[in-house]
Amino acid sequence: MGAILLFFRSIVFIVLTLGCTLVALIGGIPFGHRWALGTQRFWSVVMLWVFGVKVVLHGKKPQVGLMMSNHQSYLDIWLIPKYAITVFVAKAEVKKMPLVGWGASSVNTVYVDRNDKESRQKTKKAISDRIRKGRSVIIFPEGTTGDGNGLLPLKPGMFFNAAEEGFPIVPCAILYENPDLAWVGDDPIGAHFARNFSKLSTTAHIVFGEPMTGSDGEELMERYRLWMLNALEELKEKRV
Repeated sequence: MGAILLFFRSIVFIVLTLGCTLVALIGGIPFGHRWALGTQRFWSVVMLWVFGVKVVLHGKKPQVGLMMSNHQSYLDIWLIPKYAITVFVAKAEVKKMPLVGWGASSVNTVYVDRNDKESRQKTKKAISDRIRKGRSVIIFPEGTTGDGNGLLPLKPGMFFNAAEEGFPIVPCAILYENPDLAWVGDDPIGAHFARNFSKLSTTAHIVFGEPMTGSDGEELMERYRLWMLNALEELKEKRV
């Protein structure tokens, strides 16, 4: 049963991802990026359903801002767009990836080129532009995935950018009931995918905080860190 379910989900993932990417690219020509972002939300919601991920929202849906979340799995990119019109920040290399890069570009992803000395200014401008248009911009300030038992060291750059530009930071905490869904270390993605999605279902918990503003990047980062650690502890208590 597990092998059949995994095969079905893999086929649906490929077909629907390709289909939604084409719809976003073609529809985005006459209707703009909002059409593509709506397609992204549809793709996210359907993927969660196909892969048996039940999402429990604690509290209210988020306000618009620079959304910062802890990062545990590739599933994270399905959870957040379910509740907000969102744009992601990704490495410039993503843009060159077949299928993934096409889809990312269609939804107005902000690309960061670490080899470009002007990249920071370009990123700040791009984020500001998207937030003014009513779209939340998502980043994972840990920079990589963790196991959900706390936080990895935070990358400070965007906290200082938020302080300089006046972006409201909207914190987001995610916790999976199945800790094996965290994709960390040298675990091959194929093996991780097969191990977890041959199972019928799982549950994810998500909570959004009130926007944080301030003129001190260091202080904003510390407030975010404390909020996140507290939110993760509370989510652990709510797991069944």
